[in-house]
Amino acid sequence: MTITAIILNYKNYKDVCVCIQSLEKQILPDGHTLNILVIDNNSEDDSTIKLQETFPKHRYIFNTQNLGFAKGVNQGFGLCPNSDYFLLVNNDAELSPDCLNLLIEIGKNESLVGPAIFYKTEPDKIWQGGGFFSKLKMGVSVPDKNLGLKPRASQRVDFLSGCILLIPKNVIGSIGNFDEKFFFYGEDLDFCLRAKKAGIPVIYCSEAKAWHNIKPIARSRTGKFVLQNLAFSYQLIIKKHYRTLRIYGLFLFIFIYTPFRFYQIISGGNNWKNIGNWFKGGIKGWQTKI
Repeated sequence: MTITAIILNYKNYKDVCVCIQSLEKQILPDGHTLNILVIDNNSEDDSTIKLQETFPKHRYIFNTQNLGFAKGVNQGFGLCPNSDYFLLVNNDAELSPDCLNLLIEIGKNESLVGPAIFYKTEPDKIWQGGGFFSKLKMGVSVPDKNLGLKPRASQRVDFLSGCILLIPKNVIGSIGNFDEKFFFYGEDLDFCLRAKKAGIPVIYCSEAKAWHNIKPIARSRTGKFVLQNLAFSYQLIIKKHYRTLRIYGLFLFIFIYTPFRFYQIISGGNNWKNIGNWFKGGIKGWQTKI
């Protein structure tokens, strides 16, 4: 069995070095091999060239434009048609040595599987685990978020983060690639919801561990680019999967999430005018055809 780890890089050398080193240390089941594919999304710096020099045995692709997450991942799928599994790995993530082995053991070549992902700056606190989509808030609730890990059995969920996600090739054959309408954010939720509708298990393996070098949300998610894509993805998810609740979703967007984002912008020290990009993304998502 062949596993291809897909890393999308954008102007990041230091974190990707740690990421690749953790992948090279993976303890694999017998008969499994791991290949590493690094796709540079037009970094416009020498970060991926330096990675190629540091880790020359791996495969590197240099794009002439930033394709976004979904399209970049799909490019990786297409470049490795003989791979039995694909492991999506954020360029600032690090896996425990037994992480991939545990994911494969749980997935059995028929499920989407993801680990407990901790904050790298707070290594005992969970950033992301298995989530459940709440129609009440039109978003994902993650029971383990910001908690210390309590050992428990793996369970089926609605959502796994694309930060670390094991995807068997036959799942892609069943439901297709990532939806490239999503540029950044939301594509992993859409993929998981599509899998669940197709009867494919989406499993959170809490025993498997990884760490994500993520900044505080009030700062990392209140820039113009992020706000615009968060709003766009929010509207597109509702349109694709909960179309009859679009008006309710719009109510939440205007009266609940907009004040909340504004609060985050101010508390994170960003420009309050960034809220305009939030509305811009929301309008674009509302208007996008599916």
